[in-house]
Amino acid sequence: MSALSEIRQTWQDHLTGLEWQLEPSGEMSWYDAFEYASSLTLGGHHDWRFPNIKEMESFLDRSKYRPVMREEIPFRDKLSYWSSTTFGTNTKNAWIIMLDGAYVLSYYKTNVYRVRCVRKEIIQLIPKTNENSFSWG
Repeated sequence: MSALSEIRQTWQDHLTGLEWQLEPSGEMSWYDAFEYASSLTLGGHHDWRFPNIKEMESFLDRSKYRPVMREEIPFRDKLSYWSSTTFGTNTKNAWIIMLDGAYVLSYYKTNVYRVRCVRKEIIQLIPKTNENSFSWG
């Protein structure tokens, strides 16, 4: 069971152990997202950071033929979000996740998308039969 904080600024994902910013940022470049995350104070915490693509992909239910957002994810917008992960050797691009359609793609770091910051570290997940399966650990 996932829980929204009392003041509805954050959401705790009990599947991954991550705590997420409930309301996303405005649009910004990938470069500006690092500064935004490091200066964010939310819910009395100052340790927010820019999430990597693995953390962003935790929103998706990969047990489906075509991935969809996990049902318990409270944000259901149709926006695109930066991850902190650079696209391999192409250092001018970074991974984004498009919640509308559950796509994971790479785009130029100078493009503008939103950021949804995270705190805490991802817990090791143990796959279970007939549930979301994750290969993290």
